[in-house]
Amino acid sequence: MDSFADRTKRRLRDELLDNAYDAIVAGGYDGLRMNDVARRTGVSRQTVYNEFGDKWGVLQAVANRETERFLLDVNAALAEHADPIDGLRAAVERALALAGDNPLVKAALGQPGSDQASQLLTTRGQQVLEVAHLRLGEHVREHWPEVPPEDATSCVDVALRVVLSHIVTPGPPPATVAAQLARVLNPFLSQSRRQHR
Repeated sequence: MDSFADRTKRRLRDELLDNAYDAIVAGGYDGLRMNDVARRTGVSRQTVYNEFGDKWGVLQAVANRETERFLLDVNAALAEHADPIDGLRAAVERALALAGDNPLVKAALGQPGSDQASQLLTTRGQQVLEVAHLRLGEHVREHWPEVPPEDATSCVDVALRVVLSHIVTPGPPPATVAAQLARVLNPFLSQSRRQHR
């Protein structure tokens, strides 16, 4: 059972993240000010620094929380389908649709300072990629035990990288991208499942 202090600390962190999220959505990375986050939360600026280290740490924490929330919906799309290819298609389509509507993604790619914030999806995106890979990999291994773990890992990695690429540089509609990726990975997954039966 969590102590009162643990629950209070978690609520404070959530409120800091909520206020940082709002600041990023409103003004991009350039609009994120530690002092404003502190003021909106009713704490000192030092409290924000103690919790996150620096402005980049705040951005990473907001992105990680949003990634976890995002993955709940993507995993739900996967779980709706017993067949791995159908699940993959549904998950990719859901991920791209969610990203296209997500205010934080829009701010990271189009607001002032987006060159800094977009790094979380590109050159400095390892943390977001690792979180997504871990959560999706767990889900795939749990729901599709007939797919060998190394093949599941490969498919998750390919799908994540395609999704990130299309988030950063949008292309065809989400359903088209999802169908294309499923068509490309279907022979690989089908052969892998046959070999391991």
